[in-house]
Amino acid sequence: MSNLQRRIVALIALVLALGLGAAAWRFLSQPKILAVAVGPANSDDSDFIAAWSRVLAADGGHLRLKAVPTSGPAESLEKLKKGEVALAVARIDLGASEKMRAVAVLHSDPVVIVAPEKAKIDTFARLKGKSLGVIGPPHANDVLIDTLRRHYRADPNVVALPPTPAEIVAAFREGKVDALLFVAPTTRSATVADNWSTTRRAMGKALAITPIDEGDAIAEASPVYESGEIPAGLFGASPPTPAEEVATLRTSTYLLADRGLSDRTIGQLTRNLFENRQRIAADTAVANLVKAASVDKDAVIPVHPGAQVYYDGEETGLVEQYGDWLYYGPLLLGGIASAVMASLRFLGFTRHDETSESLLAKVPEVIALIKSAQTTQELDEIRARIDLAVERFTHDVVEGSVEEQKTAPIALAVDYLGRMISERRAELARAAKA
Repeated sequence: MSNLQRRIVALIALVLALGLGAAAWRFLSQPKILAVAVGPANSDDSDFIAAWSRVLAADGGHLRLKAVPTSGPAESLEKLKKGEVALAVARIDLGASEKMRAVAVLHSDPVVIVAPEKAKIDTFARLKGKSLGVIGPPHANDVLIDTLRRHYRADPNVVALPPTPAEIVAAFREGKVDALLFVAPTTRSATVADNWSTTRRAMGKALAITPIDEGDAIAEASPVYESGEIPAGLFGASPPTPAEEVATLRTSTYLLADRGLSDRTIGQLTRNLFENRQRIAADTAVANLVKAASVDKDAVIPVHPGAQVYYDGEETGLVEQYGDWLYYGPLLLGGIASAVMASLRFLGFTRHDETSESLLAKVPEVIALIKSAQTTQELDEIRARIDLAVERFTHDVVEGSVEEQKTAPIALAVDYLGRMISERRAELARAAKA
């Protein structure tokens, strides 16, 4: 291969090395986008993910969220189970899977059952043989209703209703439903109050809230629920509705993750969520309700190990935040540097470290330089070159790349050159005095 061909090959290799390095750098520096299933549109949960996405983007960090709209928590959960998304916002009563892990509890909301006061439906059991209107996203309350049916041994006819006062009033007036069930979104109490007042005025009759007094027993049998209360005044009006707390069940909405997501990724995501709750809450109040997922071993949904590291305060800070760079950065830079140096050496811009043979081959050249030196400065420069060569050679010996038996000839040569330099220096000194 001619010298020109060697240079062309080396230049191509250098360009390829730099190109691959640039591609790798671009790949590592790109944000990691996590798809999160959430719905329905215009719900608290969709608003929360949208606000959080804006915060992540504004911070310019490594993580981003991409909302995947769904019809509701049931569809969101299904997408997570199928591996179509990395995260999902869903109620845990809709069915767990070994594939999912809990990251955080976003909010816990009360189950509300209302009926006209004159119907005297003071317990779910009185709905036997009656019709129950249900408001909510598709299939979001199926498991909840089945749980109440089993516990109270009542099997009402379920009628899905749109969440509009006109439709609700029409259903009551036409006798399509005898009671209404929905999960009240805690942070949209003003909207709920307005809808409640509109419905009550349009019906022209008093509505009463049916308590779920056996919440503890239900929660014991179905741990995906908790016993709780409907807060006094949740629906506003004057006098406030309800006038006092009403016993009920509460169901929780979680941020769930695919268990295959790395601990580092989920740890970063969890830390960002809790450190930025107030910023997110500026756009959507539901962020104020976010709390840590249970780290107990008997939790309904096991916590993701990455989230648990954050909750336990065991993060390593810099490593957790910049782990990808700390791990891949040195490998990337080292590989590029090696490729560049190899190409430069091949092009003749640098030379390999001297071997024992090359050092010995240069001895005659150095001897000639010493003999011809006319100043002590030239001798100092020769001595510096010898010292540098010996330093590199010694490093190779320590690293094991040079056999120890080859050090003896080098030692003799260096000693001989040293004596020659001293003798030449003395000669120049005498000549200067003459």
